[in-house]
Amino acid sequence: MSLLINLLLALLIFGYATYTLVKFFKKSKEGKCNSCSVNKDCGCEVPNDKLL
Repeated sequence: MSLLINLLLALLIFGYATYTLVKFFKKSKEGKCNSCSVNKDCGCEVPNDKLL
């Protein structure tokens, strides 16, 4: 019984770690402003006509 509980806990920890890493890498691909939760309201967005 203890082996089953240990395997279940290991699967939960591994699953959550995988989920967190996938979420992190998806956000990092979006860029700084696009991945921010307040990207429309913070004022750091640069209009397309003012890009260098």
